Amino acid sequence: MEQREHIRIQVPLGVEVSHPAIGTVNTTARDISEGGVFISLVEPKIKASAKLKIKILNLIDTDTQHTPTVDMKVERVTDDGMGLSFSNKTAKHLWDSVKRLRDELQIGKDYFQVHQSIVLTSAAGALLVQQDGKWLLPGHYLTVGQVSEISLTKFVEKNLGIQVGSITLPVVADSAPDISILEAATFRIIYSAPAQETKLSIHEDSPIRDYRWVSKTRDLREITFASELQREAVEKVLESASD
Repeated sequence: MEQREHIRIQVPLGVEVSHPAIGTVNTTARDISEGGVFISLVEPKIKASAKLKIKILNLIDTDTQHTPTVDMKVERVTDDGMGLSFSNKTAKHLWDSVKRLRDELQIGKDYFQVHQSIVLTSAAGALLVQQDGKWLLPGHYLTVGQVSEISLTKFVEKNLGIQVGSITLPVVADSAPDISILEAATFRIIYSAPAQETKLSIHEDSPIRDYRWVSKTRDLREITFASELQREAVEKVLESASD
């Protein structure tokens, strides 16, 4: 089994890379260690032993903290990127800042998982789906890099076989302040949108087993929901539709 000289940090970071062969491009750095970093580039036009400059981009657009630009050396080139080594002590500052970021950020303490779901509406009412014996709204966990509304629309179309209209502003959102296990901390957000059809096409391998349209808020009291927040969202949408 291969033994690495340096411990690796599997955390993706946005970086800016500069070299005469490619100009200045933004890409992703991963597999970062004290020895260097691997950056993703499709068919890079740079040869091994070349030197380039790399800068870590701020994590969010409102962060104005300065990040250094450092010199690095190309050690290996693959079809999907390049392995770089730190050229000097200044370049090693890149490792130090990334290590500090990895050590300080903890799920449940510094950031949440994001779960998004949607109240789909039609003339038949609001759509509920059944999973593991309970009723809930169609939804999934948001993956980093995905656009919220687009990924949710694709999820519905793929798993339920219906088209989704324009997604509106969130109906409800909640950070689950009463969470008992920090590692399970989840920020939940629920949208609303019209459904183009009322008959679903559920795949055999889908965890969803059944569905129903509910048109009256009083009917919700007889339904066992997986989430009270989702029940609240459906009630709001139905009440709004009846106004």
